[in-house]
Formats: sequence, structure tokens, C-alpha cells
Amino acid sequence: MSSPPDRSPDRSDLQELALRAAAGSRQDLQELLSEIHSRRLAYPGARRVLADPADVDDAVQETLIAVARGIGTFQARARFTTWLHRIAYHAALEVLRRKTRVGTPSEDVPEPAGTLRRMSSVAATRMDVENALRRLPAEYQEALRLREWDQQSYEEIAERLNLPIGTVRSRISRARRLVAVYLNLIPK
Repeated sequence: MSSPPDRSPDRSDLQELALRAAAGSRQDLQELLSEIHSRRLAYPGARRVLADPADVDDAVQETLIAVARGIGTFQARARFTTWLHRIAYHAALEVLRRKTRVGTPSEDVPEPAGTLRRMSSVAATRMDVENALRRLPAEYQEALRLREWDQQSYEEIAERLNLPIGTVRSRISRARRLVAVYLNLIPK
């Protein structure tokens, strides 16, 4: 007796799923995020940088959020998994940077506990996130866009916006909190 067929998408199906999600399909985005999570596709990129399993989990959660936010930028010039691993790698670098910072102003502005995990667990759709982002003050939008979409470091953002790095960190932290509030992931 043969075993039941595996219903999870193979690489080519995953590529097609990503393209449909990039075109705006909320259902395909939900399915894509579910596949990434259940098949642990973001873990290799995060493990290249991080050894601590808790840090890897944090990077994977941030990867899921970045995919949900940035799926509209995905194009089939590369395989989806290549794009995903790059995002996971950069998310892991950011977790590592945060972990190795000592006494930075951003540590004084606590991030809501579990916000990022809840954002990915409900797979905040791209449209919902975009609507929440539009509600942000312009200076928060710009800082968050440079950080999340353009993958710029805090230092690069500070230089580009001609602001102190502490102000940049504060704006990004506040922007993330407001997005979570707008998505009803944390109380006001």
C-alpha cells in the first residue's frame, strides 16, 4: 500500500505561489507564509548567522513579517527560496546586531512583547500592513521603509535623513508599535 501523496508545494509550485502572492492574492500570501513556516524554509538563512535557537526563531519571525510586507517586490528573476534566504540572512544579521549592542538608545524604548510573532502568526496581509503604514506619520513611514524594505542599517538611515541615530531608532520602534496597534495586535 502506498503512502498518501505529499500535498505541500514543490519548488516550482512555491515559485508560482509566491508570484500569485506578489500579484496581490491574499489567500496565496497566507498559504505561502504557512508553507515557509511549516517547512522551516527560513531557518537555513538565519542559522548561517545565529547559533542560539531563540535568536534563530526571532529572525525567522522577522523574516515572515518582511515577506508579508515585501512580497509585492518579488519578481521571478531569482527563485523564491533564494529571495527568502536573503531576507532571512538579513533578519538574522539584525537580530545579531541588536543582541550585540550595549547601552543603545533603542533599548530604552521597549518593543511590545511578542508583537512580531503575533504579526506573522496572523499573517498580516500585505494590504492590511500597507493600510497601517499609510496611517503612520510621514517621518515614521520613511524611517521604517528604509529599514524594512531597503534593508538599510540604522547608521545609513541616520546619514540619509540627517538625523541622530537615536532618533532613527526611536522612530522605527514607534512606527513598529503603531503598525501593531493599527493591526489590532496590541492594545492602544
